[in-house]
Amino acid sequence: MKERILGLLVCPACNRRLGLQVFLKEDAEVKEGLLECSCGQWFPIMNSVPRLLLEEYRSDYNGFLKKYGLKHLESQTQEPRPEDLSRTQVQSSFGSKWTSQPLWGTTGETKKFMKEWKLKKYGWENPRGFKRSLGNRKRILDAGTGLGREAMDFCKACREGEIFGVDLSEAVDAAYLNTRKYSNIHILQADLMRLPFKRKAFDFIFGEGVLHHTPDTKKAFQTLLNFLSPEGEIAIYIYKKKGPIREFCDDYIRHFTTGLSYRDCWEFSKKMTKFGKGLSDLNIEFEIPEDIPILEIKAGKYNLQRFFYYHIFKCFWNDGFSFDENNLINFDWYHPAYAWRHTSDELKGWCVENDLDILWWFEEESGITFRCQKKS
Repeated sequence: MKERILGLLVCPACNRRLGLQVFLKEDAEVKEGLLECSCGQWFPIMNSVPRLLLEEYRSDYNGFLKKYGLKHLESQTQEPRPEDLSRTQVQSSFGSKWTSQPLWGTTGETKKFMKEWKLKKYGWENPRGFKRSLGNRKRILDAGTGLGREAMDFCKACREGEIFGVDLSEAVDAAYLNTRKYSNIHILQADLMRLPFKRKAFDFIFGEGVLHHTPDTKKAFQTLLNFLSPEGEIAIYIYKKKGPIREFCDDYIRHFTTGLSYRDCWEFSKKMTKFGKGLSDLNIEFEIPEDIPILEIKAGKYNLQRFFYYHIFKCFWNDGFSFDENNLINFDWYHPAYAWRHTSDELKGWCVENDLDILWWFEEESGITFRCQKKS
Protein backbone atom coordinates (compact mmCIF):
# COMPACT_ATOMS: atom_id res chain seq x y z
CA MET A 1 0.00 0.00 0.00
CA LYS A 2 1.28 3.42 -0.90
CA GLU A 3 1.02 5.80 2.06
CA ARG A 4 -0.30 8.63 -0.10
CA ILE A 5 -3.76 7.02 -0.28
CA LEU A 6 -4.25 7.01 3.50
CA GLY A 7 -6.18 10.29 3.42
CA LEU A 8 -8.72 8.77 1.06
CA LEU A 9 -9.40 5.70 3.20
CA VAL A 10 -12.03 5.41 5.93
CA CYS A 11 -13.22 2.61 8.18
CA PRO A 12 -15.85 0.58 6.30
CA ALA A 13 -17.75 0.12 9.59
CA CYS A 14 -18.10 3.75 10.74
CA ASN A 15 -16.54 5.97 8.00
CA ARG A 16 -13.95 7.48 10.36
CA ARG A 17 -10.36 8.12 9.35
CA LEU A 18 -7.84 5.33 9.78
CA GLY A 19 -4.48 5.41 11.52
CA LEU A 20 -1.48 3.56 10.13
CA GLN A 21 1.28 1.52 11.77
CA VAL A 22 4.09 0.47 9.44
CA PHE A 23 5.89 -2.80 10.15
CA LEU A 24 7.69 -3.37 6.85
CA LYS A 25 8.29 -0.80 4.15
CA GLU A 26 10.04 -0.95 0.81
CA ASP A 27 10.65 2.33 -0.97
CA ALA A 28 7.31 4.18 -0.85
CA GLU A 29 5.22 1.06 -0.29
CA VAL A 30 3.99 -0.43 2.96
CA LYS A 31 4.46 -4.19 2.63
CA GLU A 32 3.19 -5.08 6.11
CA GLY A 33 1.25 -2.82 8.44
CA LEU A 34 -1.92 -2.16 10.36
CA LEU A 35 -4.81 0.21 9.73
CA GLU A 36 -6.76 1.09 12.89
CA CYS A 37 -9.95 2.99 13.63
CA SER A 38 -11.02 4.65 16.87
CA CYS A 39 -14.19 2.50 16.78
CA GLY A 40 -12.04 -0.57 17.49
CA GLN A 41 -11.83 -2.01 13.99
CA TRP A 42 -8.42 -2.94 12.64
CA PHE A 43 -7.27 -4.13 9.23
CA PRO A 44 -3.96 -5.77 8.30
CA ILE A 45 -1.80 -4.84 5.34
CA MET A 46 -0.34 -8.11 4.09
CA ASN A 47 1.80 -8.64 0.98
CA SER A 48 1.30 -4.93 0.19
CA VAL A 49 -2.51 -5.26 0.08
CA PRO A 50 -4.73 -3.68 2.77
CA ARG A 51 -7.45 -6.15 3.85
CA LEU A 52 -10.37 -3.85 4.65
CA LEU A 53 -13.00 -6.51 5.28
CA LEU A 54 -15.56 -6.83 8.07
CA GLU A 55 -16.97 -9.75 10.02
CA GLU A 56 -17.67 -12.91 8.02
CA TYR A 57 -15.44 -11.94 5.09
CA ARG A 58 -12.28 -11.69 7.18
CA SER A 59 -9.62 -14.39 7.06
CA ASP A 60 -7.85 -15.79 10.10
CA TYR A 61 -5.25 -13.12 10.87
CA ASN A 62 -3.94 -14.71 14.09
CA GLY A 63 -0.59 -15.48 12.45
CA PHE A 64 -0.23 -11.83 11.50
CA LEU A 65 -1.11 -10.68 15.03
CA LYS A 66 1.40 -13.09 16.56
CA LYS A 67 4.15 -12.07 14.14
CA TYR A 68 3.91 -8.40 15.12
CA GLY A 69 3.11 -8.82 18.82
CA LEU A 70 -0.49 -7.68 18.48
CA LYS A 71 -2.12 -10.33 20.63
CA HIS A 72 -3.96 -7.58 22.50
CA LEU A 73 -6.10 -7.04 19.42
CA GLU A 74 -9.21 -9.14 19.44
CA SER A 75 -9.80 -11.41 16.48
CA GLN A 76 -12.70 -9.92 14.53
CA THR A 77 -13.19 -12.97 12.38
CA GLN A 78 -16.56 -14.61 12.90
CA GLU A 79 -18.30 -17.64 11.54
CA PRO A 80 -20.84 -16.64 8.90
CA ARG A 81 -24.46 -16.79 9.93
CA PRO A 82 -26.72 -19.02 7.81
CA GLU A 83 -28.03 -15.95 5.97
CA ASP A 84 -24.44 -14.95 5.11
CA LEU A 85 -23.35 -18.27 3.60
CA SER A 86 -24.24 -17.30 0.04
CA ARG A 87 -22.12 -14.16 0.31
CA THR A 88 -19.07 -15.99 1.61
CA GLN A 89 -19.61 -18.70 -1.03
CA VAL A 90 -19.25 -16.02 -3.73
CA GLN A 91 -16.07 -14.72 -2.08
CA SER A 92 -14.62 -18.23 -1.98
CA SER A 93 -15.79 -19.09 -5.51
CA PHE A 94 -14.08 -16.13 -7.14
CA GLY A 95 -10.98 -16.50 -5.00
CA SER A 96 -10.61 -20.10 -6.12
CA LYS A 97 -11.41 -19.24 -9.72
CA TRP A 98 -8.80 -16.51 -10.09
CA THR A 99 -6.05 -18.11 -8.01
CA SER A 100 -6.37 -21.27 -10.14
CA GLN A 101 -5.76 -19.24 -13.33
CA PRO A 102 -3.94 -16.08 -12.19
CA LEU A 103 -3.17 -14.84 -15.73
CA TRP A 104 -6.56 -15.42 -17.43
CA GLY A 105 -7.38 -12.50 -19.71
CA THR A 106 -3.99 -10.85 -19.21
CA THR A 107 -2.09 -12.71 -21.95
CA GLY A 108 -2.65 -14.35 -25.30
CA GLU A 109 -5.99 -14.86 -27.04
CA THR A 110 -8.13 -14.25 -23.95
CA LYS A 111 -6.51 -10.83 -23.51
CA LYS A 112 -7.18 -9.93 -27.15
CA PHE A 113 -10.77 -11.21 -26.97
CA MET A 114 -11.62 -9.38 -23.73
CA LYS A 115 -10.01 -6.11 -24.86
CA GLU A 116 -11.87 -6.05 -28.18
CA TRP A 117 -15.17 -6.95 -26.48
CA LYS A 118 -14.67 -4.24 -23.85
CA LEU A 119 -13.97 -1.52 -26.41
CA LYS A 120 -17.00 -2.51 -28.46
CA LYS A 121 -19.59 -2.88 -25.74
CA TYR A 122 -18.59 0.26 -23.77
CA GLY A 123 -18.62 2.39 -26.92
CA TRP A 124 -14.93 3.26 -26.88
CA GLU A 125 -14.47 1.64 -30.33
CA ASN A 126 -10.66 1.54 -30.29
CA PRO A 127 -7.68 2.19 -27.97
CA ARG A 128 -7.62 5.88 -28.95
CA GLY A 129 -11.26 6.29 -27.97
CA PHE A 130 -10.57 4.49 -24.70
CA LYS A 131 -7.67 6.80 -23.87
CA ARG A 132 -9.59 9.88 -24.95
CA SER A 133 -12.43 8.98 -22.57
CA LEU A 134 -10.23 8.13 -19.57
CA GLY A 135 -6.94 9.94 -20.01
CA ASN A 136 -7.81 12.96 -17.83
CA ARG A 137 -9.52 11.15 -14.96
CA LYS A 138 -8.19 11.89 -11.47
CA ARG A 139 -9.32 8.73 -9.70
CA ILE A 140 -10.70 5.54 -11.22
CA LEU A 141 -12.31 2.72 -9.23
CA ASP A 142 -12.26 -0.76 -10.77
CA ALA A 143 -15.01 -2.34 -8.67
CA GLY A 144 -14.40 -6.09 -8.64
CA THR A 145 -10.96 -6.01 -10.21
CA GLY A 146 -10.38 -9.79 -10.20
CA LEU A 147 -6.88 -10.29 -11.59
CA GLY A 148 -6.45 -6.58 -12.33
CA ARG A 149 -6.93 -7.01 -16.08
CA GLU A 150 -8.94 -3.82 -16.62
CA ALA A 151 -6.98 -1.91 -13.98
CA MET A 152 -3.82 -2.36 -16.03
CA ASP A 153 -5.50 -0.81 -19.07
CA PHE A 154 -6.68 2.11 -16.93
CA CYS A 155 -3.12 2.66 -15.67
CA LYS A 156 -1.79 2.92 -19.21
CA ALA A 157 -4.60 5.19 -20.44
CA CYS A 158 -4.66 7.47 -17.39
CA ARG A 159 -1.02 7.91 -16.42
CA GLU A 160 -1.56 11.01 -14.27
CA GLY A 161 -4.55 9.57 -12.38
CA GLU A 162 -4.78 7.11 -9.51
CA ILE A 163 -6.32 3.69 -10.21
CA PHE A 164 -7.94 1.68 -7.40
CA GLY A 165 -8.67 -2.01 -7.92
CA VAL A 166 -10.96 -3.52 -5.28
CA ASP A 167 -12.01 -7.14 -4.91
CA LEU A 168 -13.73 -9.17 -2.21
CA SER A 169 -11.72 -12.31 -2.81
CA GLU A 170 -8.15 -13.53 -2.42
CA ALA A 171 -7.69 -12.69 -6.10
CA VAL A 172 -6.19 -9.42 -4.85
CA ASP A 173 -2.87 -11.18 -4.36
CA ALA A 174 -2.73 -12.15 -8.04
CA ALA A 175 -4.01 -8.68 -9.01
CA TYR A 176 -1.18 -7.07 -7.03
CA LEU A 177 1.44 -9.22 -8.77
CA ASN A 178 -0.09 -8.51 -12.19
CA THR A 179 -0.21 -4.73 -11.67
CA ARG A 180 2.74 -3.89 -9.42
CA LYS A 181 4.86 -2.47 -12.25
CA TYR A 182 2.47 0.50 -12.49
CA SER A 183 3.21 3.34 -10.09
CA ASN A 184 -0.37 4.69 -10.11
CA ILE A 185 -2.19 1.49 -9.09
CA HIS A 186 -3.61 0.56 -5.67
CA ILE A 187 -5.03 -2.91 -4.96
CA LEU A 188 -7.31 -3.36 -1.93
CA GLN A 189 -9.40 -6.22 -0.58
CA ALA A 190 -12.82 -4.85 0.34
CA ASP A 191 -16.55 -5.41 0.05
CA LEU A 192 -18.31 -3.35 -2.66
CA MET A 193 -21.27 -2.96 -0.33
CA ARG A 194 -19.02 -1.44 2.39
CA LEU A 195 -16.28 0.39 0.57
CA PRO A 196 -13.46 1.98 2.62
CA PHE A 197 -13.34 5.29 0.75
CA LYS A 198 -14.51 8.83 1.29
CA ARG A 199 -17.74 9.65 -0.50
CA LYS A 200 -17.55 11.16 -4.00
CA ALA A 201 -13.91 10.10 -4.27
CA PHE A 202 -13.93 8.88 -7.88
CA ASP A 203 -14.65 10.55 -11.20
CA PHE A 204 -14.90 7.20 -13.02
CA ILE A 205 -16.24 3.91 -11.64
CA PHE A 206 -16.08 0.67 -13.62
CA GLY A 207 -17.96 -2.54 -12.82
CA GLU A 208 -17.40 -5.23 -15.44
CA GLY A 209 -19.60 -8.27 -14.75
CA VAL A 210 -19.52 -7.84 -10.98
CA LEU A 211 -22.69 -6.28 -9.58
CA HIS A 212 -24.91 -9.21 -10.58
CA HIS A 213 -22.76 -11.42 -8.33
CA THR A 214 -23.64 -9.38 -5.22
CA PRO A 215 -26.66 -10.10 -2.99
CA ASP A 216 -28.63 -7.25 -4.61
CA THR A 217 -27.59 -5.81 -7.98
CA LYS A 218 -29.61 -2.61 -7.65
CA LYS A 219 -28.37 -1.92 -4.14
CA ALA A 220 -24.77 -2.50 -5.25
CA PHE A 221 -25.24 -0.05 -8.12
CA GLN A 222 -26.70 2.58 -5.80
CA THR A 223 -23.88 2.00 -3.31
CA LEU A 224 -21.25 2.71 -5.97
CA LEU A 225 -23.00 5.96 -6.84
CA ASN A 226 -22.22 7.25 -3.34
CA PHE A 227 -18.55 7.26 -4.32
CA LEU A 228 -19.00 8.98 -7.68
CA SER A 229 -18.17 12.67 -7.88
CA PRO A 230 -20.56 15.20 -9.48
CA GLU A 231 -20.36 14.86 -13.27
CA GLY A 232 -18.42 11.62 -12.76
CA GLU A 233 -19.09 8.62 -14.99
CA ILE A 234 -20.02 5.04 -14.12
CA ALA A 235 -19.68 2.17 -16.61
CA ILE A 236 -21.37 -1.17 -15.89
CA TYR A 237 -21.96 -4.58 -17.51
CA ILE A 238 -24.84 -6.67 -16.13
CA TYR A 239 -26.29 -10.02 -17.20
CA LYS A 240 -29.39 -9.69 -19.37
CA LYS A 241 -32.53 -11.66 -18.61
CA LYS A 242 -32.96 -14.20 -21.39
CA GLY A 243 -35.78 -16.21 -22.93
CA PRO A 244 -37.89 -18.59 -20.82
CA ILE A 245 -36.08 -21.81 -21.80
CA ARG A 246 -32.65 -20.45 -20.92
CA GLU A 247 -33.95 -18.84 -17.70
CA PHE A 248 -35.56 -22.11 -16.62
CA CYS A 249 -32.41 -24.12 -17.37
CA ASP A 250 -30.21 -21.56 -15.61
CA ASP A 251 -32.25 -21.69 -12.41
CA TYR A 252 -32.64 -25.47 -12.53
CA ILE A 253 -28.96 -26.27 -13.09
CA ARG A 254 -27.63 -23.59 -10.74
CA HIS A 255 -29.88 -24.91 -7.96
CA PHE A 256 -27.49 -27.90 -7.87
CA THR A 257 -24.17 -26.44 -8.97
CA THR A 258 -23.99 -23.53 -6.52
CA GLY A 259 -24.00 -26.08 -3.71
CA LEU A 260 -21.03 -27.99 -5.10
CA SER A 261 -17.46 -27.55 -3.98
CA TYR A 262 -15.13 -25.59 -6.24
CA ARG A 263 -13.56 -28.80 -7.53
CA ASP A 264 -16.85 -30.61 -8.12
CA CYS A 265 -18.34 -27.65 -9.97
CA TRP A 266 -15.19 -27.35 -12.06
CA GLU A 267 -15.64 -31.00 -13.05
CA PHE A 268 -19.32 -30.44 -13.82
CA SER A 269 -18.46 -27.40 -15.94
CA LYS A 270 -16.12 -29.57 -18.00
CA LYS A 271 -19.15 -31.53 -19.20
CA MET A 272 -20.80 -28.30 -20.40
CA THR A 273 -17.55 -27.15 -22.00
CA LYS A 274 -17.14 -30.44 -23.86
CA PHE A 275 -20.76 -30.20 -24.97
CA GLY A 276 -20.14 -26.69 -26.30
CA LYS A 277 -17.01 -27.83 -28.11
CA GLY A 278 -18.88 -30.76 -29.63
CA LEU A 279 -21.58 -28.47 -30.99
CA SER A 280 -18.97 -26.02 -32.27
CA ASP A 281 -17.05 -28.78 -34.05
CA LEU A 282 -20.23 -29.73 -35.94
CA ASN A 283 -20.27 -26.21 -37.42
CA ILE A 284 -23.98 -26.48 -38.24
CA GLU A 285 -26.09 -23.54 -39.26
CA PHE A 286 -29.87 -23.68 -39.45
CA GLU A 287 -32.70 -21.27 -40.01
CA ILE A 288 -35.78 -20.47 -37.94
CA PRO A 289 -38.36 -19.26 -40.48
CA GLU A 290 -40.59 -17.21 -38.17
CA ASP A 291 -40.38 -15.41 -34.83
CA ILE A 292 -41.54 -17.42 -31.82
CA PRO A 293 -42.43 -14.58 -29.44
CA ILE A 294 -43.52 -16.74 -26.51
CA LEU A 295 -40.00 -18.25 -26.42
CA GLU A 296 -38.32 -14.95 -27.31
CA ILE A 297 -36.67 -16.55 -30.32
CA LYS A 298 -36.41 -14.46 -33.48
CA ALA A 299 -36.45 -15.70 -37.05
CA GLY A 300 -33.08 -15.96 -38.74
CA LYS A 301 -30.00 -18.05 -39.33
CA TYR A 302 -28.26 -19.56 -36.29
CA ASN A 303 -25.09 -21.44 -35.52
CA LEU A 304 -26.14 -24.51 -33.51
CA GLN A 305 -23.63 -23.97 -30.68
CA ARG A 306 -24.52 -20.30 -30.28
CA PHE A 307 -28.26 -21.11 -30.35
CA PHE A 308 -27.80 -23.56 -27.47
CA TYR A 309 -25.59 -21.07 -25.65
CA TYR A 310 -28.04 -18.18 -25.81
CA HIS A 311 -31.40 -19.98 -25.77
CA ILE A 312 -30.99 -23.31 -23.93
CA PHE A 313 -28.12 -23.34 -21.41
CA LYS A 314 -24.60 -22.02 -21.03
CA CYS A 315 -22.01 -24.08 -22.89
CA PHE A 316 -19.39 -21.53 -23.91
CA TRP A 317 -16.71 -22.46 -26.42
CA ASN A 318 -14.13 -20.38 -28.31
CA ASP A 319 -11.62 -22.21 -30.53
CA GLY A 320 -8.96 -19.62 -29.72
CA PHE A 321 -8.99 -20.43 -26.00
CA SER A 322 -7.49 -23.43 -24.21
CA PHE A 323 -9.91 -25.94 -22.71
CA ASP A 324 -9.39 -24.60 -19.18
CA GLU A 325 -9.85 -21.00 -20.36
CA ASN A 326 -13.19 -21.99 -21.88
CA ASN A 327 -14.11 -23.99 -18.82
CA LEU A 328 -13.47 -21.05 -16.52
CA ILE A 329 -16.15 -19.04 -18.34
CA ASN A 330 -18.71 -21.78 -17.83
CA PHE A 331 -17.64 -22.27 -14.20
CA ASP A 332 -18.03 -18.52 -13.65
CA TRP A 333 -21.72 -18.93 -14.46
CA TYR A 334 -22.51 -22.17 -12.67
CA HIS A 335 -20.74 -21.81 -9.33
CA PRO A 336 -21.28 -18.34 -7.72
CA ALA A 337 -24.32 -18.26 -5.45
CA TYR A 338 -25.52 -15.03 -7.06
CA ALA A 339 -25.89 -14.52 -10.82
CA TRP A 340 -28.83 -12.14 -11.23
CA ARG A 341 -30.24 -11.20 -14.63
CA HIS A 342 -32.04 -7.95 -15.43
CA THR A 343 -34.08 -6.36 -18.19
CA SER A 344 -33.31 -3.18 -20.10
CA ASP A 345 -36.34 -1.48 -18.56
CA GLU A 346 -35.11 -2.30 -15.04
CA LEU A 347 -31.66 -0.86 -15.62
CA LYS A 348 -32.93 2.26 -17.36
CA GLY A 349 -35.29 2.75 -14.43
CA TRP A 350 -32.34 2.68 -12.00
CA CYS A 351 -30.65 5.42 -14.01
CA VAL A 352 -33.77 7.59 -13.92
CA GLU A 353 -34.28 7.00 -10.18
CA ASN A 354 -30.71 8.09 -9.46
CA ASP A 355 -30.80 11.15 -11.72
CA LEU A 356 -28.18 9.87 -14.16
CA ASP A 357 -27.70 10.88 -17.78
CA ILE A 358 -27.26 7.83 -20.02
CA LEU A 359 -24.24 8.36 -22.27
CA TRP A 360 -24.06 4.91 -23.89
CA TRP A 361 -26.30 1.84 -24.05
CA PHE A 362 -25.41 -1.48 -25.66
CA GLU A 363 -27.37 -4.73 -25.57
CA GLU A 364 -26.36 -8.18 -26.74
CA GLU A 365 -27.62 -11.66 -25.98
CA SER A 366 -25.45 -12.12 -22.90
CA GLY A 367 -25.79 -8.77 -21.17
CA ILE A 368 -26.35 -5.03 -21.08
CA THR A 369 -23.53 -2.49 -20.97
CA PHE A 370 -24.10 1.16 -20.18
CA ARG A 371 -22.25 4.32 -19.23
CA CYS A 372 -23.94 7.07 -17.23
CA GLN A 373 -22.96 10.47 -15.91
CA LYS A 374 -23.88 11.83 -12.51
CA LYS A 375 -25.49 15.24 -12.72
CA SER A 376 -23.79 18.09 -10.89
